[in-house]
Amino acid sequence: MKKLMLLLGVLLLNVTFAKANDVLPVDDYPKAVKNITKLLGSLTITEEFEKAETIRFTAMVNNNDELVVLQVNTKNEAFKNYLVQKLSYQKIEKGIMTAGKLYSFVVTFKPE
Repeated sequence: MKKLMLLLGVLLLNVTFAKANDVLPVDDYPKAVKNITKLLGSLTITEEFEKAETIRFTAMVNNNDELVVLQVNTKNEAFKNYLVQKLSYQKIEKGIMTAGKLYSFVVTFKPE
């Protein structure tokens, strides 16, 4: 009888862990990039620039599906401020990014 109860307990734990793995969200990175590109829109920085500027930034999503910009790797304060103002705490589509996970994106600003 003890062996039967132990077997049922182990079986129950295995079923519980297998079920927990099924509900983990899947990241949709291409969709996240499209969402961020849409949020950025066209560049409205007033200062002129001659060459393309490539910026890498790190962001995460909070529990309210809002994008939080954590770090922007550029020395140009105008681009940094523009990126942070446009993206910080903007709602993104639910389910394309996992809350609390860090993501790294690259943005290229090109002169017209």
